[in-house]
Amino acid sequence: MNRSCDGCTKCCEGWLSGKAYDHNFYRGRPCFFLNKTCSIYDKRPEDPCRLYECGWLKDETFPHWMKPDLINAIINKRFTNSGIEFYTVIEAGSILDSKTLSWLVQWAINNNKNIQYNIDGGGNNLGSQEFLKEMNESQ
Repeated sequence: MNRSCDGCTKCCEGWLSGKAYDHNFYRGRPCFFLNKTCSIYDKRPEDPCRLYECGWLKDETFPHWMKPDLINAIINKRFTNSGIEFYTVIEAGSILDSKTLSWLVQWAINNNKNIQYNIDGGGNNLGSQEFLKEMNESQ
């Protein structure tokens, strides 16, 4: 299966943070170059735009219905300071819905994956003891 953004702009809408050509974007402030779609797509900067890897695009483990613009959440693969792999789930326009959260929790448990998610501002971690310990120590 070949995946594409196909109209999804959640990574540019102000839910993630970064800087594109001296224009900062962050929670509540979309990318300066977002105008329904990316107005500089062919000339977008290497960092963060070309280097960014959407979890849904990168990992076909996540079903089609979990595309960020369909669930109003962004999934990213990350690593802790000690190198433990985990996935972050970032609300992007609405509170994380129960269908999405339930699927993610079951997936994490069944596949021994670590996840970090926020629901309406409250942070949660689920996963291995090593992951939970490191996340608690970093707070």
